[in-house]
Amino acid sequence: MRDVFSHSWLWGLASLALVLGTPLALTASPPSTHRTSTNVARALTPPFADVDIANAKPARDGWVVPRRDGTRAVLTVDHDLQSHIQSLFSRYDVPAGGLVAIDPTTGQVLAYVGYEAGKGDSARVVTDPGPPAASVFKIITASALLDAGVKSTTSVCYGGGMRGLVAADLVDNPKRDRWCATMADALGYSINAVFAKLADRHINEARMTQYVSAFGFGQRLPFDLPTVPSPVDVPENRLERARMAAGFWHSQMSPLHGALVAATIANDGKMPYAALVERIESRTGEVLYEHTPRTYRQVLPRHTAELAGEMMTRTVTKGTSKKAFRDSKGRPFLPGISVAGKTGTLSRYKPHRTYNWWVGYAPVDDPKIALAALVVNEPKWRIKASYVAREALREYLVR
Repeated sequence: MRDVFSHSWLWGLASLALVLGTPLALTASPPSTHRTSTNVARALTPPFADVDIANAKPARDGWVVPRRDGTRAVLTVDHDLQSHIQSLFSRYDVPAGGLVAIDPTTGQVLAYVGYEAGKGDSARVVTDPGPPAASVFKIITASALLDAGVKSTTSVCYGGGMRGLVAADLVDNPKRDRWCATMADALGYSINAVFAKLADRHINEARMTQYVSAFGFGQRLPFDLPTVPSPVDVPENRLERARMAAGFWHSQMSPLHGALVAATIANDGKMPYAALVERIESRTGEVLYEHTPRTYRQVLPRHTAELAGEMMTRTVTKGTSKKAFRDSKGRPFLPGISVAGKTGTLSRYKPHRTYNWWVGYAPVDDPKIALAALVVNEPKWRIKASYVAREALREYLVR
């Protein structure tokens, strides 16, 4: 298997002007800062290594983190949303959990919550790129397929692939293929074999590498705190690449990265620069740094992002998280609000840990919040990520 960095020649392609079928992985310019002081130290340029979220305390003007030099960082987080999710993780005492919510237009981080059983609040979970991306990776695959000209209404028949994929799952076989689904429904129900077949036919190694790069895998994420790149490898082997496309291993990500993926789809294909620090003030209240909303990278054409978002609504209206977003009588928990999402689940053993994801945004027609929720469960599950995501959306949009 080759690491994504072995394909550096693709960055030349990715930086070309927007062409249908080609994601734009543009080089980002340095973050802009608004300064009101003429004596601002060079250290007031992200990433801010000394902004420790563990030291954040609610104050009159927002959540605040004191810095070693006596200045203070005022955070972007929404107090009620942050507190609600912290309380939820604590109440269920999950082995580990994380949620990051972002305003997809401004990049402001609305919630930044990590939790570990026995430790309580743990910001490490939020930026840890260790969890497998699982079926959330189907968002990247769907984007590549749409750009390759595959329609969301394209129907594929299949006969296996629920818990794993073998070579026979890539070949049409009328005697074996008892079910059929469109690509849109395959995203909503997370049907592995459909994505494996389509990827095998339309996404080669070079194209897959191009898209994982465009979505930020293997790179430092656009964020104002230090991060570790999300590991990824694009297999040369045809079957392994099809497995990757369906979400079986080969890609990992943090809740922060998942939220940026959701924000990219919500923001017309543009990945925002995520900001946890709203501003930095001196001891006297002078503003030394202030976040300015900016686009980090145009990842997808706008039309592709719109189509991907429409497909993601199937997850909530009829697919894998339908039950989480409706009560026992079928009534929506977010009445009148259209939600786009994608679930994902994979397990590791020794010890047994199941990584459960929900990544998405709302409202679909005018996105205000994009988020990623991760819940790490033991064999006996505590809660699902879909539930955490629903509670976050309800707290922020309905309260």
